[in-house]
Amino acid sequence: MEIKTKNTVAGYIFLIPLAVLLLSMSFYPLMRTIFLSFHDVKLATLGNIKFVGLKNFIAIFKRVSPSFISMILPTTLWYVFGSVVGQIGFGFLAAWLLNAKGIAGKGIFRSIVILPWVVSSIIISISWRFMYEPRLGILNYLLGKIGVTNLPTYLNNPDTVLIYLIIANIWHGMPFSFIIQTSGLQSISEDIYEAALIDGANGLQRLRHITIPMMRQFLVMNLVMCSMNTINSFDLIYATTKGGPLFRSEVMAVYMYRRAFDFGKLGEGSAVAVVILLLNLILTISYLRMNKERWEG
Repeated sequence: MEIKTKNTVAGYIFLIPLAVLLLSMSFYPLMRTIFLSFHDVKLATLGNIKFVGLKNFIAIFKRVSPSFISMILPTTLWYVFGSVVGQIGFGFLAAWLLNAKGIAGKGIFRSIVILPWVVSSIIISISWRFMYEPRLGILNYLLGKIGVTNLPTYLNNPDTVLIYLIIANIWHGMPFSFIIQTSGLQSISEDIYEAALIDGANGLQRLRHITIPMMRQFLVMNLVMCSMNTINSFDLIYATTKGGPLFRSEVMAVYMYRRAFDFGKLGEGSAVAVVILLLNLILTISYLRMNKERWEG
């Protein structure tokens, strides 16, 4: 019993550095952000903090230009929806193709697919910004070579800017989905596929009735992680458009930064951060409850 007690105490001692790190790097900033969201804090006068209650939240929801309800929130939701569907869809397709038998050089192809994930986000953002450049970008250069005369303006067009940013974000985030889906596919026993094949199931039936149901846990985890990463997405949009043109690409993370640092209103920026936190919690709890109900059913 004494040895067991000593081992338990030793285990807690080894956990202390990690607990201190988590409290200092995660829990304290979170609590500080929530605290500032209920106070009037300006970047120019950090020492002058005044409690204002829900005033910061009311201000961001009542502001007309840009409107949080009619512009910022819908833009964020469309950006999240398009990015998540594309990342999970293309990630699953790549994992499914590279998991098939008889494909030579799988390691090389997997390394190529994973490459965008290991590159710095800011480098990827700048690279896509130059590719989307209307006059000097490689995309319009190639389109001009094949005879296209009406060249698109990409990030300068308010009607299409969000679509092109979603494409860039899918390319950057798809490898993460690919890794998760590859793990899920490799966890399924080949015996199940062989039994289904003997019973006469074709490829589509095996995919629908075996692969997808048995990968539900991986898909839900992928859905939660991709949604949270995209809701918190900042680097790509700020480095390419900074929320423009006409606020058409200003998602909540960029809006939070602009209120806090461009306009110097840390209280309002913290209030937007709290809204982002709540949205993350709602999405995560919804996904987990949905998966739990299906699993129990």
